[in-house]
Amino acid sequence: MPVVLENPEHDSEPSPKPAALPDASVLEDKTPEWCRMSAPATGFLFGLGLILVVLFANRPLWHSDLWDHINYGQYTIDSGSIPNTEPLLPLAEGMPWVPTAWLSQVSMAKTLSIKNLGLPALQFGHGLLVIASLTAVGLAIVRKSHSVLFAMIGYLVFLAVNWHQFLIIRPQTVGVVFYAILICVLTTNTIRRRFVWFVLPMMFNVWANSHGSFAMGLAMMAVYAAGRVADIWLQTKSLKLAINNQTSIRLVLLTQLCAIAALVNPVGLEIYAEVLRVGRHPNITSMFEWAPLTLRMQQGQMTAAACVLLFLLLQASPRRLRIDELAALLVTGGMALWSARMLNWFAPIVAISIGVHGAAVWRMLRNVKLPQPPANRSGLWTVVSLGLCWIFFGFTALGTQTIHGKTPDVRRSVSRSTPVETGRFLSEHAELPPGIAFVPAEWAGYLMHVGPPRFAPMVNLHVHVISAEVWNDYLRILNGSSDWDGLLDRYGINLLVVDASRQTVLLRLLRNSDEFVRRYEDNQSVVFERKEAVR
Repeated sequence: MPVVLENPEHDSEPSPKPAALPDASVLEDKTPEWCRMSAPATGFLFGLGLILVVLFANRPLWHSDLWDHINYGQYTIDSGSIPNTEPLLPLAEGMPWVPTAWLSQVSMAKTLSIKNLGLPALQFGHGLLVIASLTAVGLAIVRKSHSVLFAMIGYLVFLAVNWHQFLIIRPQTVGVVFYAILICVLTTNTIRRRFVWFVLPMMFNVWANSHGSFAMGLAMMAVYAAGRVADIWLQTKSLKLAINNQTSIRLVLLTQLCAIAALVNPVGLEIYAEVLRVGRHPNITSMFEWAPLTLRMQQGQMTAAACVLLFLLLQASPRRLRIDELAALLVTGGMALWSARMLNWFAPIVAISIGVHGAAVWRMLRNVKLPQPPANRSGLWTVVSLGLCWIFFGFTALGTQTIHGKTPDVRRSVSRSTPVETGRFLSEHAELPPGIAFVPAEWAGYLMHVGPPRFAPMVNLHVHVISAEVWNDYLRILNGSSDWDGLLDRYGINLLVVDASRQTVLLRLLRNSDEFVRRYEDNQSVVFERKEAVR
């Protein structure tokens, strides 16, 4: 009897159709409007994050200025007061000390003292300061040009021109941040907003206690006020309208208010005189970074390239270059030619001009007119941005130590030029001879920080509190002049630390001398001690 097998699929109930997924396009974004971000804004943030991780937050700390400032900050913390005379150098004892950077110095010393986080925290803090100044420049370009792409180009120009100034961690970087914020306010007409009456004076008060460059901020406010008056005068041919312009009047009043706010500092009005004295001090002329800007310098070449690019953009740009913008470029550019260190104040202005006029030329070539529809903003991009911030933090030295508990080696956190092994030798030998020690000025701060308590260098890099006679004698010893041994006797120097690669003449003289014996030597430095100490 034949058997017919039935297909069970025919007898079973038909399977239900899968439920359709909801349409994501109709979902409501619950993120508050004020914190929604756009894709271009996330790209802007991504670029800054890469700069932070790749260039700064993991970069070894340059040794020259850092340790001097930490030493002064630690002295202020330990003593509980701000000194009014030089507190650390015996040969500068009694010299007037005007604490233009005491707040930054104390902050650096406090950061270093954080248990297990000191050096990575300094690296991360320095990187954040650089990123904050780049952000201010980028935001100024976005406000003026409505182009995130050219805002990113602008902050890259700022970074390139000011690269050598950004490499050194010192209170000046705090001043650059405040300066960039101020230029952003001045170039975007934010000066018309009510909150600037409170925010700017508060900023100048902190600025005046963090670095002497607050005076440069006041000068630029005056330049923009005068340039604004001149611009309106040329446009209207009426001096009365130019003088009575509300923006110019507001800027003049704000400049005076900020100047008064800066007086709330430990020395009051004396702080203005100190800013002028530092720039005119004769010892400054021997410092390489204060030399005039030339094309032989890499930073001079970058500045020249930026100026040529700006000139070409201005020739093609449909935007008018206002008098206040031109005046700011000429004043700060002239200062940069006088001293390479003044690039701090020229770089943000030339970067904003390149970004704004570059965007204008690009739109002209593409025949795109403003206003353009704003980019879509959503909470999704906010979440993406927050995730990027966490990822970038995880790749920093501070993030690695905080998240994974991996303490980086000291040699990876400080520059190769830092005399780490020499400092270890000095700290382990308490029987060092008495008296002043001769140490290269750029090493003095670090060796004083890690060395024995009574270790006292002849000079450090705070050259403006050192007498011209002492500084000139230091340079003569450093260069191995004919009277080097007499100068050592004169200052009672019984211990010398010599840079083996840069002070070859002095090193040869000491090796051939019968009065000194070598106590320590490595590839970086040699330590000599006088056989019979003089007092």
